[in-house]
Amino acid sequence: MNLLWPDFHDPTYRPGFRDRLSIHWQANLRMLGHPRDIAVFTVISFLPLALLLLLEASFPSFFASGSTSPAAISKELPSILLRVLVVAVIFLVLQHLAFVFAMNLTYVGHVRRTLGDRGIPVCRRCGQLLAPDRPESACPECGHRPMATTLDGLDSPKHGEASGHPSQDAATRHAQNGIRR
Repeated sequence: MNLLWPDFHDPTYRPGFRDRLSIHWQANLRMLGHPRDIAVFTVISFLPLALLLLLEASFPSFFASGSTSPAAISKELPSILLRVLVVAVIFLVLQHLAFVFAMNLTYVGHVRRTLGDRGIPVCRRCGQLLAPDRPESACPECGHRPMATTLDGLDSPKHGEASGHPSQDAATRHAQNGIRR
């Protein structure tokens, strides 16, 4: 996992600006159809804000000045600004890491499925480009073999042959008897 930005696909695949925009638009629409992904993304994205509020509630003196006189406040101002700057930088780093983690966990899969729907064979686990003539083969990068494409060859009988997959044979028998799975 890249901590700076999610790896949506193999870096050798370089779609143009309009294609990237279209791919991400479709991936966003696909993600909108999965409320669980939206909820997980939102919760993870707001964790740094919750940590900041918890820090402020736990250590209120860290964020406040000790005196109320203008002369004392002007002396403490550099110290207060330094504390605010340090907290802001830590917050922004944590926010970015949470965002990238949330993207990798929820959104990247939608981008890879969108690419697959467009006929661009990519591994759904690592984003590696697959051979266009053999997208059902195992990924050369991570060895992942998607279930859907792995069972496709087994589930498509030719000329009345048995499918070779016991569950498919049972499903066919049940469908002929009017029983649905």
